[in-house]
Amino acid sequence: MIAPITKAIAPGAQPKPATPASSQTPQISSSQQSTGSSRNPDKPASNPNDPKDPNSDSTPPQLMSVQFSPPQIEDGQQTQVVILASDDISGVRGISGTISSPSGKALQGFATQREGDTNRYLATVTIAKNAEQGLWKISFINMSDNASNSVTLSYQQGTIPPSAVLRVVSSNSDNTPPTLKNVWADKRAIQGGEKDAIFVEADDDKSGVNLVSAVFRSPSKIARIGAGCQQKDGSVWQCELSVPTCIDCGDWQLEQITLQDKANNLATYRGDNPLVAATKVNISGSACDSTPPVLQSLALDTNDVVLSEHGAVITITIAASDDNCGVTGASGQFIGPGPGSGGFFPLAQAGDSGTWTGRITLDPRAAKGTWRINSIQLNDAGHNLKVYYASDPLLTNGLFHVR
Repeated sequence: MIAPITKAIAPGAQPKPATPASSQTPQISSSQQSTGSSRNPDKPASNPNDPKDPNSDSTPPQLMSVQFSPPQIEDGQQTQVVILASDDISGVRGISGTISSPSGKALQGFATQREGDTNRYLATVTIAKNAEQGLWKISFINMSDNASNSVTLSYQQGTIPPSAVLRVVSSNSDNTPPTLKNVWADKRAIQGGEKDAIFVEADDDKSGVNLVSAVFRSPSKIARIGAGCQQKDGSVWQCELSVPTCIDCGDWQLEQITLQDKANNLATYRGDNPLVAATKVNISGSACDSTPPVLQSLALDTNDVVLSEHGAVITITIAASDDNCGVTGASGQFIGPGPGSGGFFPLAQAGDSGTWTGRITLDPRAAKGTWRINSIQLNDAGHNLKVYYASDPLLTNGLFHVR
């Protein structure tokens, strides 16, 4: 149930591919792996008459069918998502998705498990009590194979069969998300390293408020801090805002409040709401940091990768620095020759504080051709974040050829 709250933190209804020209994008969207923006420009044009290499997998899994079993339930009951899928070479690694209510205000995620050695993938889904009555549909399906190829299918775009619907019967149907009534901060100003309490008053017409979360944005707009909330008295929830000692000083603006009821209906209130726009917390301290970490270099242990029966491992080493708070996290994304090939990898501190290393593990049947590091994300102890994309000269060395 927390997944919709997490997804709502990113403004906008659906994730969009990141724009390489921007270096301030707050996060890397996983949807990039299945869009045209993830195509590797270094891949030569293929000839449709060329025979397919049986050991080079550049094609994501294929959806054969999807249905609910049973196709009709009452609110509070369970059903199964039954997916038939196949992959031409390396095999399906995982299938997950999102189910949405008739109005689209309630979202529910699912992850499947393979049934024995078959091509059937099953997920048990429980529809909440008082859920909205009507036809629920599978809005998105994400599929990946063992060679790091992935694809995202969409009901709206017609890549998911229209028959992938579940009829929900509910005697107390709730299709209205909670309503935000008031927001206020316990303390208008705090010091770095202190905590503040943010109070949120919200109510729901039927099923009741179930989850509340808040996100604050730094004065420089490149750092964000989330606050989890617990119910206090009646319709009031208390959110704890905990800030580090080293942080961007000034007015931190409440960026959004997300509310979810027990029927999974979701509502996000942002800056266009006067209650959200009026809520600020001034943070001061002796260590003020408004700049993100800086990537200084990137290197691979090899640019020529020969796949063995065990696959291959590529080691990535970066040098990064921060002017004040210090680098606390690093991660990256890689893409391959296929239209949806690639994945993400973490980077861990190695040796001195400025060196970070990570590993990309390729399956023996990974696609032959040119792969590249598509982005590197850095953040510091003050939550300042910066993303470097493949168009940045610092990522020029992030190419490797797989054969």
